[in-house]
Amino acid sequence: MIELLAASLIGLTLIQTASAQLPQPQVEASAAADRAGAEAFFESKIRPILVERCLECHGVDKQKAGLRLDTGPALLTGGDSGAAVEPGKPDASLLIQVVRYSGDIKMPPKSKLPEAEIALLTEWVRQGAVWPAVQQSAAGSSAGRPASEISEEDRQFWAFQPVGEVTVPAVRDGDWPRGDLDRFVLARLEAAGLKPAPAADRRTLIRRATFDLHGVPPTPEEVESFLFDSSPDAFARVIDRLLASPRYGERFGRHWLDVARYADSNGLDENLAYANAWRYRDYVITALNKDKPFDLFIHEQLAGDLLPAAGDIDTQLERTVATGFLTLGAKMLAEDDPVKMQMDIIDEQVDTLGRTFMGMTLGCARCHAHKFDPVPQEDYYALAGIFKSTKTMENFSVVARWQEVPLAAPEVVARRAEQQQRINSVKQAVTDTVKAETEAVLRQARRHVGDLLLAAHDQSRLDLLLASTPVLGPQPGEPVPAAAILIEAEDFARGNVLKMRDGYGEGIGVLVNKGETPNFAEYDLEIVEQGVYQIEIRYAAAAARPNLLSIGGRLVKSDAAGKVTGSWFPDTQKWNVEALVELPAGKTVLRLENPGPFPHIDKLLLAKAPNAAGNSAVSQLALGKAGEPSRLKRTPLIMAFQTSFTSALTTTRDQPDSLLATWHEFVARDSAAKP
Repeated sequence: MIELLAASLIGLTLIQTASAQLPQPQVEASAAADRAGAEAFFESKIRPILVERCLECHGVDKQKAGLRLDTGPALLTGGDSGAAVEPGKPDASLLIQVVRYSGDIKMPPKSKLPEAEIALLTEWVRQGAVWPAVQQSAAGSSAGRPASEISEEDRQFWAFQPVGEVTVPAVRDGDWPRGDLDRFVLARLEAAGLKPAPAADRRTLIRRATFDLHGVPPTPEEVESFLFDSSPDAFARVIDRLLASPRYGERFGRHWLDVARYADSNGLDENLAYANAWRYRDYVITALNKDKPFDLFIHEQLAGDLLPAAGDIDTQLERTVATGFLTLGAKMLAEDDPVKMQMDIIDEQVDTLGRTFMGMTLGCARCHAHKFDPVPQEDYYALAGIFKSTKTMENFSVVARWQEVPLAAPEVVARRAEQQQRINSVKQAVTDTVKAETEAVLRQARRHVGDLLLAAHDQSRLDLLLASTPVLGPQPGEPVPAAAILIEAEDFARGNVLKMRDGYGEGIGVLVNKGETPNFAEYDLEIVEQGVYQIEIRYAAAAARPNLLSIGGRLVKSDAAGKVTGSWFPDTQKWNVEALVELPAGKTVLRLENPGPFPHIDKLLLAKAPNAAGNSAVSQLALGKAGEPSRLKRTPLIMAFQTSFTSALTTTRDQPDSLLATWHEFVARDSAAKP
């Protein structure tokens, strides 16, 4: 396979391009090529537009205004208004005028075609409105024939013929050919009245060979080595070197991957990545580099998993990877109709099979017998049935997923399954334990609903008290209140955050995350005098980042510094009263912790609450010191439940139909009864 491809490319570089007028055989060949290109343009671009947009009203079953647009002669004959097209003259063609909406008649009547489709129709008419002729056989037209009526002439169709032995042609100039391949090239040149181009110089020759086989120019060292190699097999050794390089498979593998519609993602509606598509790509490259026989190359891609067991596991896995040929291709993974999704995928596989291995558009026969090639619907669906028994997809739900199989020996797959079973057992045990513990916690909480309500009520009062407590923290340049403890946030005793003194901390210094979470910072404090203290934090935050605030080992607030101040920068730094807590004299530790990153904290302040001594509410609601719990700490309650109850009390305060309406009425009467 490699030798044929390489020799073809090198041989083609010897053909001379004629600058003079071509002889008649060359003119006919050129015209045939132009015709083939025009027919391909019609089939790929124009016929789909006519089928989708026009044939419902201008086809076999219905001909509005006497016009049919399903055959070339009918198009030229036209309908009640005359010929639909004038080949070569789009502006004078009625078809182009009506789709442009430039006259009284506008088609389609409900909405104008997209400009891209109008442009394609216009270009088609400008090129001569070529319509492929329907080939006839001894059995008549190919359209509409069942498989039983395929004739012997049909069976001689070019795409059905195997590669056979050919006779080396005779040539007049017997001195020019260096091998049989050259005789084929020269015979065509002589038939066209042409002569071979002069032999390329050595520098040009190695550049051509390297570009053809690797797609890149040779290195200066490779050129120099070839130029000074006078041995008769110098060029042959250059070709051997190029073919032996992995670059050869990478270069020529691209051509096959184009045919195999290779892509790294699915495309269409849900453009999911084919995470393992690269394995098929590497299979193709390796097959070319190892000169895999072409028949085996085909067999492995169509049925590699069904071939007889290979002698080693690596070969078997390689064959499995080869079947990626069938899985590639665009798919509508969000198609609501699972049957349609499956049949669309099968159609894409059948069509790719025909284009890749036979040079035929088999997909045409999905809806009708092929109009031009001997492919009846019976044959199409016989082939589609084979692919329907092939498991390409894991499921056909929205969004569907293609099948992937493990690339490992059976014993490895079995061990993995056993290990996965053990993992699943442990996971289930964890799930069962969590469920049981959750039920236990909920039972405990249900027994303390009254305590939770009282704690939530006190927390609501404390929140109101905190909101009304004046901030004591000084603004930049102001003095620190007497007996207050002012702490620069970056002066922590222990922590895992960065101290930033520029940017977000310009002129003040703040704490920022350095990548390790949870963030925490601890401060060693000396409390001079027992009393009720208010704890304040100065910070900036463009998004809420609530923190756990603890002192003396006790959690005093679960959402400290959790408000949004406006930005992360110093100009939005604000003080906020976070807690009222009764502290004994002596050493203690204040700790801030966040599961994620901190807000940008500048300072902390501890100061005795100004009116705590004469205010029973402050004394009653402040978090008491260890051994003397306040009402909020009478019963060991879970903070999350207490927070939920507090939120419920706040949101239902003005809702007379809520479940807590009786509670609110009781609190209101109790408050009114107090002096």
